Amino acid sequence: MKGKLLLVALLVAFVIPLSFGAGSALAAGHEEPTTFSISAYHYVKGDEIGLTREAPVFVQVIKDGQTLAYLPMKYMQRMQAELPAGVYSFNFLDQGSFANLFSCGPYMIEGGDDIRLQAHEQGAGRIPTCYVK
Repeated sequence: MKGKLLLVALLVAFVIPLSFGAGSALAAGHEEPTTFSISAYHYVKGDEIGLTREAPVFVQVIKDGQTLAYLPMKYMQRMQAELPAGVYSFNFLDQGSFANLFSCGPYMIEGGDDIRLQAHEQGAGRIPTCYVK
């Protein structure tokens, strides 16, 4: 009986610390994502906002108040990117004059999110809107 108790005590002495060590190692290896995926779609007909039908635009990507990029887009074009989490706004600018045609946001976007940004016109004379899913 003493031998069995000693064996159980030894097993407990080695197995429990190893179990906790493995658990904390797994926890330490798990990091929260710091980026998100975005798919942007440009469905605004230029003639609905006073431009030519397929007028190209720049999408100004603004994160936490700072411009990250100006992305050239054409009507019916889709772009994908991986971006750092943060507060985002998007300005759609005329490529010829850089005039701000319309804006979307701000949106708080978390790391690990999968975002779909769609810009649509709402009919002649109305301001286009964005949908973020």
